[in-house]
Amino acid sequence: MSRSQLEKLSISQIPTSGTSFTYYNTFSVVQEGSDEASRQVLMIEPASSPIIEDGQTLITSKNFDLTVSGLFKASTISGLQTLADARTSVVFGGIGLGGQILQAEGSINVNQVFSETASFRFNSPREATGGYDSATGKHTSRLAYSTNGLCLYKWGAAAATGTSALAYGWTKSAGTVSFASSNDGVQTFSHSGDATLHRDIYLPFDGTKTFHFNINVTAITDGGSGNTVKIKLQSYTDYANTSDQASETTITSTGNKQVSITPTSSAKMIRAIIIIAAGDSISFKQPTVELDSTYDFTEFNT
Repeated sequence: MSRSQLEKLSISQIPTSGTSFTYYNTFSVVQEGSDEASRQVLMIEPASSPIIEDGQTLITSKNFDLTVSGLFKASTISGLQTLADARTSVVFGGIGLGGQILQAEGSINVNQVFSETASFRFNSPREATGGYDSATGKHTSRLAYSTNGLCLYKWGAAAATGTSALAYGWTKSAGTVSFASSNDGVQTFSHSGDATLHRDIYLPFDGTKTFHFNINVTAITDGGSGNTVKIKLQSYTDYANTSDQASETTITSTGNKQVSITPTSSAKMIRAIIIIAAGDSISFKQPTVELDSTYDFTEFNT
């Protein structure tokens, strides 16, 4: 069994249109500007474990559960109760005490409410086999917790050519993609004009932590306009409309590349972006978003 305590947690209801989050709230061990301190715990334990020959235990599935408890004001409890009653799909983002980044999708259950003390507890349980789904690339628990904030999806693609050649979880604005499964998996991206690839991460921010977006570039072609292949990390205070902080790194050679920003406490999401212009092409592998500036590609191997 594994238990990890989170320093801070956010819950986001992603809008289907517009730029404002339908619901967004944070929960923290030390809640800034509020007396609503809480405790957030991620638990992973065997669910179905039959005994086989020689007394060995065969783990066929696992329980993944995120539990939050604390003393909350009535408006906070009411908002969470509404999400629970409607079984609303939300996105969880969290920062672990050891620098891990949580990304999870699901709904919440209300466990206990004591009105006389405003004590409240809710959780988001799920049972899964563990590992990544071979069709979608997403972790079977719809949850990932590691130093790499991008690893809710496995680094890979369903096919080498066509639409499925785009790495799991990434979105492209235009262009041509291919994915080679050899050499740790390499994504190639090119276009006749300006184009981007991106991944979004929804997190709680405290205005002090710096995030680092890294890729390992294996090949690059500049189409002639010069210094137009870039990586960018940008934070937003709403759904990818109002910029909070942003930084770019121009890529002119192969190897490990990094760009970093420190989002303000008003930020609600960050976007990791690959940028190309007319005639450009880039091949890269093992992207990460990390709190540690040392590039270390990991996935959620549980």
